[in-house]
Amino acid sequence: MSSKVLAISLICVSLLLCGFSSGHQAPGRGDNIPAPRLLYPIYDTVVLKGNTPLEFRWLNDYVWTGHFIFKLYKGYNMYASGLILKQDVSPEESGIKIDSGLFSDGQVYTWSLVTVGFDGQKSDKSFNSFKVIRK
Repeated sequence: MSSKVLAISLICVSLLLCGFSSGHQAPGRGDNIPAPRLLYPIYDTVVLKGNTPLEFRWLNDYVWTGHFIFKLYKGYNMYASGLILKQDVSPEESGIKIDSGLFSDGQVYTWSLVTVGFDGQKSDKSFNSFKVIRK
């Protein structure tokens, strides 16, 4: 186990044992996991230049994150038939780079992100749609 993972684990156990004196509760004790806050892309259009990958970024500020579930859909609807990529992302990450070859000029895509707590509880889904412009 890496020293970073060990340190985070010790902090989490300490917070659970202390009962969060600041008034916060541990997951599974009445609190819901907050939906992740998306940082990019959050605009109506994304300009892709050459073969540069498209980086999706979010704010990783929930201490009880076990992992994230990243999904990318073709179109505005988040139906299984439009799903083109699904990936679990480590809690240490706050972004993911996707090969630009996956995106077509003029096509709309929707991405979603869910935070999954250590106990398996899931947050609400955060999502955003954008149109790709290739230059």
